[in-house]
Amino acid sequence: MQITASLVNELRQKTGVGMMQCKKALTETDGDMDKAVELLRKQGAAVAAKRADKAAKEGRIYLIETADKAAAFELSCETEPVSNNDDFVALANMAVKAVETQAIASVDDLKNAVVDGKKVNDVLQDVLVKIQENIDFRKFAEIKKVPNSVFGVYSHMKGKIGVITELAFEGTASDEAALKQAAKDIAMQAAAFAPVALNDAAVPAETIEKEKEIAKAQIEASGKAPKPEFLQRQIDGRVAKVLKEIVLEDQEFFMTDKNPKKLSVKDYLQEVVAKQLGLASLKVVNFIRFERGN
Repeated sequence: MQITASLVNELRQKTGVGMMQCKKALTETDGDMDKAVELLRKQGAAVAAKRADKAAKEGRIYLIETADKAAAFELSCETEPVSNNDDFVALANMAVKAVETQAIASVDDLKNAVVDGKKVNDVLQDVLVKIQENIDFRKFAEIKKVPNSVFGVYSHMKGKIGVITELAFEGTASDEAALKQAAKDIAMQAAAFAPVALNDAAVPAETIEKEKEIAKAQIEASGKAPKPEFLQRQIDGRVAKVLKEIVLEDQEFFMTDKNPKKLSVKDYLQEVVAKQLGLASLKVVNFIRFERGN
């Protein structure tokens, strides 16, 4: 079959792949459009496999908020300029639309979502063929909105770090803008101080055990090890100090102009913000923190 310019251009319009690659694909498939599209997407998968060992530490964290949920995902790439590429951005926007309008619970769900008649993963394969980099969706997480709550959304350094917080309150929220600002402030806190858990109960058991081992080793190495009956007390004291640094609600709220008393996040929300807004209670109930490349 003769491979005409109009046929090549039609394939290019379908896939966004360069003219020469389209012509080659059509030649190999004897002008069969569907088979040519499939071939190009298989080539995209081949590119991904070939470059899987290449570090994809660039890209962006994307944050989405709707009336009933908030979500985050990472779209990674190898080099920073690619994250500004029109095709990369279009792929990310397609994924954002999928999250906004569909029930997405995982990276696989996101890749399999269909937006405007196109599958996200098919478009990803097209982009892989065009850009020839290791590009992929790496992480996804979602928070379902609970009653009487607000989301705070904060993106740091053009998507290097993305944080979503959810604050729940008791009372009448007469100033929702102030509530959302408080939620954003806590999101900025999480971006800056990288908590690993919302509260003590959410800290992984292995993390606590590791900190106990470190504390014990530090005490023994100091040459001033206490009597056995006091050793555990010192270990517990050191672990508690570490937890205040890695647990979000126990961290000292970092905005000194709003927090001159140096209250913890938990106490700041209850004793300052809740009182200012006339609420019975205000607390963080959930958060997501994604950092690019991690």
